Amino acid sequence: MRQAMNCKDPTQAEVMKLAQAADALFYAMRRSRASTSARNDSALSEAHLALLAPLCDEEELPVRQLAAAASVSVPTATRMLQQLETKGVVSRHRSAVDERQVLITLTQHGACALAQVQARLRDRQTRVFATFTPAERTQLGRHLERLAAAIAAVAEE
Repeated sequence: MRQAMNCKDPTQAEVMKLAQAADALFYAMRRSRASTSARNDSALSEAHLALLAPLCDEEELPVRQLAAAASVSVPTATRMLQQLETKGVVSRHRSAVDERQVLITLTQHGACALAQVQARLRDRQTRVFATFTPAERTQLGRHLERLAAAIAAVAEE
């Protein structure tokens, strides 16, 4: 990829500066998400949000798929989902097609709680991105997508 783009290897100083900026961004985003999660009435943590987010697009999903989307193990996802079921956020039931498979559905309470937290996150993101010009936002989006792809590619090596 580097040769095709005519890029040179970064210097150690450049690597350090970029790594520090990336770390600062990562920690600022975690603090913001944690702060948003801590302020919600539903007690959904950042980890819960990652686990439940795919249910915004699908009515029900298997535990395995939710675990993969949240980058956690199936046993960890199962424990989290059991806790969320106790709180009335999700319901769990066996698949009619394959009884070994447990399917997860958001309850009405869970869907509302998730939507509220996501709306708060989007509001914060909107306010942050408003500090950039439209051209800067476009450029930032392209750079972030490219960075995410590069990180994923290196992680797969």
